[in-house]
Amino acid sequence: MLERLAFVMLSARDVERAATFYRDALGLSMTGRFEAFAFFDTGEAKLALTSELRSGNSDSQGHECVFAVTSVTKAYAALRDRIEFLNEPRPVNDLNWAVNFRDPDGHLLSLYGPQ
Repeated sequence: MLERLAFVMLSARDVERAATFYRDALGLSMTGRFEAFAFFDTGEAKLALTSELRSGNSDSQGHECVFAVTSVTKAYAALRDRIEFLNEPRPVNDLNWAVNFRDPDGHLLSLYGPQ
């Protein structure tokens, strides 16, 4: 069902400042900038910086692991008897959907891909 780890998302108080560090100091290639997100090519998995992991959510730990799937709604249907999801699958951009859940230790996890 899960294809691969697609993104590691890190919380950033100031996405622009953090993006400058990852791009200029570490030399990572920025592959996209979308609203409160900055994306970097790190090989198999992408690094995403975002201010949204902390906004208004006091229980957020400031990170998220995002797993690629071929269909978010199909993966959700197949897993919803085994996983307590935090929300229903939803569109996150023109091409992809996501749904969130937590592991037994409270780590935020997501399924991401086409509807």
